[in-house]
Amino acid sequence: MKRENEFRYSKLANILREQILSGYIKPGHFLMSENDLCKHYGISRTSVRKSLDQLMKEGLIVKKVGQGTIVSPDLVIEHSKNKVLRIFCTSPSNFYDHCMPIIIEEFERENPNVEVKTLSFSSIEFWDSVQASIELGLQPDIILTTDRHFSDASSMIDFIDLKEHLSDSFDMLYPRLRAPFLRDNELKAAIATFSTLYLAYNPQLFQKHRVPEPSELWTTEEFLETAGRLTMDTNGDGIDDQFGLTLSSSLNRWPVIALQNGADFKSDSGKEPLFRTLNFIHDLLYRRRVATLSPRHVLNSEAFARGKAAMMITTSIEMAGWKNSMIDFESRIASLPFGERMGTMLIANAFMIPSESHETESAIRFLQKALSPDMQEKLGKSAGFMSALRPINEKIWDASLLQSLYINDDITENSYFLHELFGDFSVVDDLENEMQLYWAGLESADEAAERLHAMMAQQRQPM
Repeated sequence: MKRENEFRYSKLANILREQILSGYIKPGHFLMSENDLCKHYGISRTSVRKSLDQLMKEGLIVKKVGQGTIVSPDLVIEHSKNKVLRIFCTSPSNFYDHCMPIIIEEFERENPNVEVKTLSFSSIEFWDSVQASIELGLQPDIILTTDRHFSDASSMIDFIDLKEHLSDSFDMLYPRLRAPFLRDNELKAAIATFSTLYLAYNPQLFQKHRVPEPSELWTTEEFLETAGRLTMDTNGDGIDDQFGLTLSSSLNRWPVIALQNGADFKSDSGKEPLFRTLNFIHDLLYRRRVATLSPRHVLNSEAFARGKAAMMITTSIEMAGWKNSMIDFESRIASLPFGERMGTMLIANAFMIPSESHETESAIRFLQKALSPDMQEKLGKSAGFMSALRPINEKIWDASLLQSLYINDDITENSYFLHELFGDFSVVDDLENEMQLYWAGLESADEAAERLHAMMAQQRQPM
């Protein structure tokens, strides 16, 4: 895992360097504490310290004993003579790490009078950081963020209508990917990449233990049997250290099981689908003990990457992000075997142009480049990201693969973004907090389903 650790600390160093050189953190001002940096960027204290050491060597920061770390008071930032296009991004972001350098390089080559400057903020307090930046005089020209952050931004920042400016690619978009980003029939965000949730598996573990790989339409019972055969004590210490499945307790993941069991979070589908889902998860974790659980804030399970779990629920965005870092085997895709309904969840990265952008014309040209068929094909082939443009996916990927991902003519009518399922994201936080005893196995599926059903019913009541 040395390569991945180096990637993490160099990434944080890049983020802090961007914030310093952009003027977001001014000379003489304090950086966040080491504890806060660990929390906000999801990395270890060792990686944080390596990042700070790198910036100290560059002369960007100074440590003040007993007080913290400040930007060097003597730092002088040279201003570019070119037009500056400022792009704000969330961190972590696999699309930003692996695709944005490609887009920026080509855009700057075609627009030599424009310099692109990016600024990354922790996803935990992203919009607060954006607002603070604007107050400091740093106005974003483009914002690249997730579908969840887009939903949160509706009352904070106004964005221009992109429909006319992206007319060449608009008709190629999957219709299902337009509606969530329309406001009063105006396209406020354009998807850069998206993914469905799907089941990935490690074929090496299947082959090593002589377990048949998943069939195209395998059943829940076949999945459970397979997970059981791949759960074992590999080192003889009496503790299972390899599992059939790694599962996250995040609402970004497990509701896909509920969708396949007929749950409808937007309308009252009753308590029973929730109970079936939660009881099945308890089967996996505590009765059959064929799954290991990762915390809700850890979607990229190291258990899968290290060969300690044979299967996981994931996305193409996450898998593309792992491609050049920590995973050393070629994963394969299996159909979701959790219920009879053909449904899944969606995630996306999207571009927005604030109405207050100082470089609207350049920002539009940048989005036109990023979403052009040629660039989308390049990103798909070189980095493995799915395109929001249907013809590009059909050109790059095999039809059977797209079908396994539930990406057909218009994806699937039973696929949803998280904000479409739950609306107000404060409800998401409340639901996750209410489920802690359930995930620990200290509350029955029936009790948890009863409480969640009541909470969702209250959420649906008119204000």
